[in-house]
Amino acid sequence: MQPKTTLTIASVIGLIFSFAMFLAPEFVTREQFPNSEGQGFADLVTLRYAIASIILALVIISYHLRDITGHAFQIHVMRGYTLAFSVVCITNLSVVRVFRTGEVFS
Repeated sequence: MQPKTTLTIASVIGLIFSFAMFLAPEFVTREQFPNSEGQGFADLVTLRYAIASIILALVIISYHLRDITGHAFQIHVMRGYTLAFSVVCITNLSVVRVFRTGEVFS
């Protein structure tokens, strides 16, 4: 199998996992920790958002690593790292904001 195909498949699978954790963190947490409740459950749900952002960052980097030819290689990799860092940074800032204010949107 070609490296481009392998990285594309890995990126798609990672994207599915990341979206599942972003869109339904309570479901994912309940499936993994069925006996959790209260503040512990809320903390685990918040942790799912952080894990989802890291998975999405790895997906973005892997997707941009597919094109590994010449000078364009460096541009794609740096764009991937920039997007990945942005996703992780924005997610972490959002999680901190929710913990401090208790509001998602205001």
